Amino acid sequence: MGKYSGIKKACRINDLIFNEIIGNFNFKTEKEISDFILRRFKQLHVKPAFPSLVAGNNWEIHPGPRKKKLKNGFLILDFGCKLRGYCSDMTRTLFIGKPSAFEKRLYKLVLNCQINSIKRLKVGISYRELDLNARKMLKHYRKYFVHSLGHGVGRKIHEKPAVSKNSDDIAKEGEFITIEPGIYLPGKFGIRIEDTLFVGKKIEILTKA
Repeated sequence: MGKYSGIKKACRINDLIFNEIIGNFNFKTEKEISDFILRRFKQLHVKPAFPSLVAGNNWEIHPGPRKKKLKNGFLILDFGCKLRGYCSDMTRTLFIGKPSAFEKRLYKLVLNCQINSIKRLKVGISYRELDLNARKMLKHYRKYFVHSLGHGVGRKIHEKPAVSKNSDDIAKEGEFITIEPGIYLPGKFGIRIEDTLFVGKKIEILTKA
């Protein structure tokens, strides 16, 4: 199995599991969701690419495993699998209950930043430029975007190229990267949206859920 087909199939497994989670959402704790993801990985004969993150109303980028009960508010799901040595990576932010106008506005700000960053991505673009432009799109919330815009994906979950404001890398045909802007308001909540992408003559979004 080649890199393209391996990563693409791993991403399809992410899509499948995410759709199962939201299609029958009767979970009571964060751990129940992370256990479900691990169980489905095992049933589908793949391994975790990294420890799954399930975090509600959380403003840390990567909190440790938690057994917190689910409450109304934002819920971040960040998970990926490894299929025959190739990784997938995807983050979705859900909302439990009814969001306020402010919460909707912040979610749309992150979503539009991600959509427009993907639209700007093309062979030959500077990843530094892509990251800095994403920060501009987040306006005065840019100071709450505390990680890089993305990273390379392959046999490792984080590998070259670097998609960050400090990167010297230029987008090359055949690369697999993530685009994952986020906003993390201290003491309140975090929002992150991430997809795995293939950089070709056309940009292909591999995580479609």
